[in-house]
Amino acid sequence: MKRFLIGTILLLLAGSGLRAQHILDLPEALTMPVPPERMTVEQIVARADSLHRAYRFREALELYMDTDQMQKAAFSQNGLNLMDLCAKPHVVARQRFSRKDFFLYYPLPQHAWHPSPNQLDSSDSYPLYYPKGADVIYFSARDRAGTRSLFVTEDMDSTWRSPRHLGEAHLSIGNEVFPMLSPDGQTLYFASDGMAGVGGFDLYSSRWDAENGRWSAPMNMGFPFNSPADDLLFCETQDGKYTLFASNRDCSRDSVYVYVLDRSSIDSREPVRDVSELAELATLKAVKDPSRMDAASAMSSAPQGNANTRLYARKMEEARALRDAISKEDGQAARDSLLALLEEVNLEIRLVEQSFLQSGVVGQTEDREVVGASLSYTFAKNAMGGRFKLRMGAPLETSTFRVMPVGRLASDNKLPDGIVYQIVLFSSAGHAGLDDLRGVSPVYERLGSDLRYTYATGLYRHYVSALLDLNSVRVLGFPAAHIVAYRDGRPIPVSVAQNEEE
Repeated sequence: MKRFLIGTILLLLAGSGLRAQHILDLPEALTMPVPPERMTVEQIVARADSLHRAYRFREALELYMDTDQMQKAAFSQNGLNLMDLCAKPHVVARQRFSRKDFFLYYPLPQHAWHPSPNQLDSSDSYPLYYPKGADVIYFSARDRAGTRSLFVTEDMDSTWRSPRHLGEAHLSIGNEVFPMLSPDGQTLYFASDGMAGVGGFDLYSSRWDAENGRWSAPMNMGFPFNSPADDLLFCETQDGKYTLFASNRDCSRDSVYVYVLDRSSIDSREPVRDVSELAELATLKAVKDPSRMDAASAMSSAPQGNANTRLYARKMEEARALRDAISKEDGQAARDSLLALLEEVNLEIRLVEQSFLQSGVVGQTEDREVVGASLSYTFAKNAMGGRFKLRMGAPLETSTFRVMPVGRLASDNKLPDGIVYQIVLFSSAGHAGLDDLRGVSPVYERLGSDLRYTYATGLYRHYVSALLDLNSVRVLGFPAAHIVAYRDGRPIPVSVAQNEEE
């Protein structure tokens, strides 16, 4: 009876107040009065999925728990938690692009995106951001477990350092993609579908800890930057005016909207408890205020070359000057006059853009495709850079971790002197059987002071070497696997060991 009442309440909630909000529209099956006891598990999960996509996380959570969908329940619980961390940004513009090349419309240097060189990643599914002259590259590549992780490599004059993971906190059994540094180099943004998010890819940020020389643990960027859909590639413009990110929350999976936000409006966070308010916030509707837009900031450089591009650059400068004048003008009559002039210049800009679109995309840097420009904000397509090679340094050490048909215990559990790292698989109140090792070899068994047996694998002299194997261990069925450190056979904090490495 209780389940029937809960189902009835859910059905009433699902059918109320949804028609006015297109992102809250639920499948017809969700609003039909079908008692839960007459629904299959698949139907209940489908209903929960629809509720989750509509930001109705509490209702979705209950249904996921009833059907033992624990991973999806975690997404809904994360959604509830993140309702305390909501920004209310000023959305300047949005434009829809193909998912395969949307990143080329970001205001970044020409030729900065490249197919990933084989030395870093044999897959071309994600591009590499490497602007000319950079001596550090952050990139996403397949790790030894086959998932995409974040790596970094530095130019060491004649060679590039062997790629290494950013750290254990940045590693999940999902995928981490599109790493991007802030202009000051102190914040790293990226997307992950394996960390504590609300489904699909979520956006995260990490701050550089200069004292320890490491990146801090990633923080979920909250709503409305994240959603139950895929949210990707968060980027700040070099001048600090805008931030951009992409999402397929309101379009098909093969395309994304690129959103442009006023940078000054995104830092504060506050709770949003009302589901309808949160869903409306997540639509990220652009506010049409010409005085707050600066189209030149959207372009990595002003187009130069033929008559049309020269005219375009001149009109963009006129629009910028008018916006500056509007922002400083206090008199309403004078402000209205300037706004009228700005609208005329914007019309001329749009006419030039139409000529760009009609002539097609020209493969020369001086004639770039120009898209959008709603109320003077312009997306200009950058050219893709070519494939290149890197001369890589040798890895620090070879791995002792192996996966065999049958796991085996190490014949000697004694650790060598000096700094040593291992990967802990699990602990147990009693001796584990060989089947419990899932083929991992060799495994070191130790009885701790708490009278529990700990099982670990690998012997590493460098933390970054242990990191390379950590995901491979986790995907074997040890999701809580983690790295521990020893000095002369005695346990020490991993951070201390890292600082003492030779």
